[in-house]
Order: sequence, then C-alpha cells, then structure tokens
Amino acid sequence: MKTISTLLEDPKETPALEETFQTIQEKLNAPFIPNFFKIWGHAPEVLEGIYPVMLHILGGGQLDRKLKEMIMIAISSGNECDYCQTAHQAFCKMLGGTQDQIDVLKAKQTLNGSGSAKEREAIDFAVRVAKQPNSTTEADFKKLGALGYSTGEIMELIAMSGMAVFYNLIADASGVKLDQELLQMARKNA
Repeated sequence: MKTISTLLEDPKETPALEETFQTIQEKLNAPFIPNFFKIWGHAPEVLEGIYPVMLHILGGGQLDRKLKEMIMIAISSGNECDYCQTAHQAFCKMLGGTQDQIDVLKAKQTLNGSGSAKEREAIDFAVRVAKQPNSTTEADFKKLGALGYSTGEIMELIAMSGMAVFYNLIADASGVKLDQELLQMARKNA
C-alpha cells in the first residue's frame, strides 16, 4: 500500500527497523516518525546514514536552529521541494519564525529586508552556495566574519546548503508524501 510515497509501496517494518524508527523519534523528540525517514525502511543501511546528517548538521552545531530552518525553507523553495519546504516551515514556526518571514523565504529565497542583516547575509550566502557551490570566495568569509560569524559557523552554513540540496533530492526522487501532522503545523497561524 502506498501511504508514504507516490512511487513505491510502504516498506515492511521489521523489529530492527522499528527500533531504528524509535531511536529517530526519541532523538527528534517528535510525536511521530516523519515519512521522510519511514520511506528509507526499504534501505535500512542508508537510513542509518541519512538520519545522523540531520542530527548533526541541522540539530547540532553553533548556529541558531531557527536560522537553519529558514535556510532549509529558502533552498527547498528554490528547488521546488514541497516536502522539505513545508516540513521546515512547521519547524521554523515552532522555533519562533513568523509567517511573514516564511512567506518571503518561500517567494524570494531571501529575507528581503526582514530579520537582521546578519540573518539575511547568512541565508543569501547559503542559497548561493546551494546553487553555485564553487562561487565562494575569501571575501564571503570576511564579510560573514565581519557580521560576527566564526569560521566554524560559516562552515556550518556551507554544510546546511549541502544538506538541503541532498535532502531535497532524496525527498523528491523517492516521492515521499507530506505528513498530515507537518502540514497542519505549517498551516497553523498561516
């Protein structure tokens, strides 16, 4: 039965897969396992690699999580990945992102005058890196550094760009369906 993908049948859950899903749910501190992860039950070894990327790049590091969610929205919108755009809109709202910010990020892939100059520059840099990864220059590092970003934080911005592109690709290519819970969260106060 196709409930989590438009392309393939739902994976058969095994005790090992259920354990992996439980671990993911606990690490995400989520009330459910997103379809984005469930679909990879067809390739459990791959799932074991995909999840830690999100845990360490999106969930860890020095950068503010809301900024990372805004980057995910901007890049996912530019790549027309409805699943990632909507899912991260829900998470951004949970972290204090406003509907106005989200609307601008979705429409223009930038904050366009909204938010702080520091946030705008970080998002613009991350979106550019996602589109043109070999466009970064020493001037970018100096400009972001002058705004208060450390070298490590700038590297996190680059990692966020790569993760967004990667996750957009695998969400779209697998035909993952948007979770109703995420859709409701994203629409709340819209």
